[in-house]
Amino acid sequence: MKKLMPLLLSAVLLSNTVACSKPSDKTSNASTNTNTSTSGAKVAQSTVPAGTTFDTILSQDLSTAKNKNNDHFTLKVKNSLLGGNSTLKDAQIQGHLEDVVKAARGKKASLHLVVDDITLKDGTAYPIDATLVNTQVETKTKGKFIQNAGIILGGVVAGHFLGDKAKFKHGGLAGGAAATAFVLSSPGGEVVLKKGTDIKLKLKTALDTTS
Repeated sequence: MKKLMPLLLSAVLLSNTVACSKPSDKTSNASTNTNTSTSGAKVAQSTVPAGTTFDTILSQDLSTAKNKNNDHFTLKVKNSLLGGNSTLKDAQIQGHLEDVVKAARGKKASLHLVVDDITLKDGTAYPIDATLVNTQVETKTKGKFIQNAGIILGGVVAGHFLGDKAKFKHGGLAGGAAATAFVLSSPGGEVVLKKGTDIKLKLKTALDTTS
């Protein structure tokens, strides 16, 4: 009987140890699964898919009468929580002008609007491949501004990237050194984009900030 007592105590202790360990294992697994899920959610939120359309606000006046080639402009993202995706929140897009032509007798005013890169809230910059969907162009004729209904496009041509490649997180450019330029022209008078103009863009290539 005395020999059986230690054996019984050992069995009781062993069963208690196993019983206590099971909930903690489940908790550990649950914690791991939760972390994995949360991590996956963050990754998903960090990518803005191709085809995403969003509005931006022009931060300065642009005009064929006053601006010249390579002048820079900034677009501030307006509706940044597209589909619950906060990646573009407080982002700014940088661009420049090319082939600025002032209105003259027998010559229509026009300019090439080139989008270079996008800088996110945390300061990281990425090349952006976007197309111009719509904007409001104004024409200044005889000292008066005439607001045109929507965009006046003379075409889409190849532009030159003028952004600072060194500031990109991983360097290089998507699609090389070429950029897309959007030609804004006027049938008469100067082409004018006023500060605060809503410029709508659509991503042609997904903006991936996860790598």
